[in-house]
Amino acid sequence: MQDLSPVEWAVRPFKKFAVFSGRAPRAEYWWFYLGTVIVQIPLTIIDKMIGGFGDFSLFSSLFSLATLIPWLAVTVRRLHDTERSGWWLLLLVAAFAFIGIMLAIGVATPGLGSTGATFTGMIIAILLILVASITFLVFMVLPGTDGPNSYGPDPYGPDQLEEVFA
Repeated sequence: MQDLSPVEWAVRPFKKFAVFSGRAPRAEYWWFYLGTVIVQIPLTIIDKMIGGFGDFSLFSSLFSLATLIPWLAVTVRRLHDTERSGWWLLLLVAAFAFIGIMLAIGVATPGLGSTGATFTGMIIAILLILVASITFLVFMVLPGTDGPNSYGPDPYGPDQLEEVFA
């Protein structure tokens, strides 16, 4: 499996788009991530060139929607590879949800936007996103556990020494 090309690694999460069990190695996660960024950039440029929908970016939004489930699945499998539950993903989701709520409160109640309560809430939200993002990045960069773990076999398969003594 280590002989896959970068494109094969990037496409693999689409083939396993709803598989939340098992493990995904770093190569699968990061090639998928890079592939989505490479596709997203021209889509965003096209959206800006055609203008059309104001703040809504049609093509990049549709692409983001199309890659949401594969991204969630490969992320959960990547967490599994490091012997972590997929529930860790909620840390990141909760951080972004909290800042979304704080922004909605600020927009919905203009008078509240100038108070210290909203400012404090935004500072907390930004710090929460910063901590969650750094934690999450560390989890995604860490190598997976060698050999099988509680989430399944090693995605790279057994090493040659294990095969000799199996």
